[in-house]
Amino acid sequence: MPAGGWRMSRKVGLSANSSQFTLEGESFRILGGSIHYFRVPRAYWKDRLMKMKACGINTLTTYVPWSLHQPEREVFHFHTQLDLEAYISLAAELGLWVILRPGPYISSELDLGGLPSWLLSDGSMRLRTTYPGFTQAVNTFFDKLIPKVVPLQFKKGGPIIAVQVENEYGSFAKDESYMLFIKEALQSRGISELLLTSDNHNTLKSGGVDGG
Repeated sequence: MPAGGWRMSRKVGLSANSSQFTLEGESFRILGGSIHYFRVPRAYWKDRLMKMKACGINTLTTYVPWSLHQPEREVFHFHTQLDLEAYISLAAELGLWVILRPGPYISSELDLGGLPSWLLSDGSMRLRTTYPGFTQAVNTFFDKLIPKVVPLQFKKGGPIIAVQVENEYGSFAKDESYMLFIKEALQSRGISELLLTSDNHNTLKSGGVDGG
């Protein structure tokens, strides 16, 4: 992926079969590593990503912490240290693909797994379910977040080759409809790249979703 040329038009994104991944119809091996933009001072983003690439890694994965981007119900932060668009664009300029992990729950050793604490002001709140108070909050956050990353998808010329649906839901699995809700929340806002889930081998089924 040449620097400066990553916005070219593409039609065939990342695909998976029983034996391999393909990208643009060609065999593709994901050599992935995680550097979370919200944990590294912005001044060091480029240095850290260049070191990642020097190790032979071709794909950056990063979580998106809801609790930091929306610390209060009506307050959103997507600038300076939390400028996700700039971080993803920088990865592309350095020749890295991106797997985005937008949650809404991300774990990542954050309080409430990255869910904002103000959700708990609702005494009836049921996190990570289709409880209306939770889904409405997710929709509000995704309305702000997803339009920022849609133009950065592979088929639109960007570096995002896959998007993870939630995170390790199989170990929680309190609502059979929840993963479908999250999947549709992503796709209805324009996410069109390969979807994936992440779980332990013994919870893959309970944490999965058709098409992810």
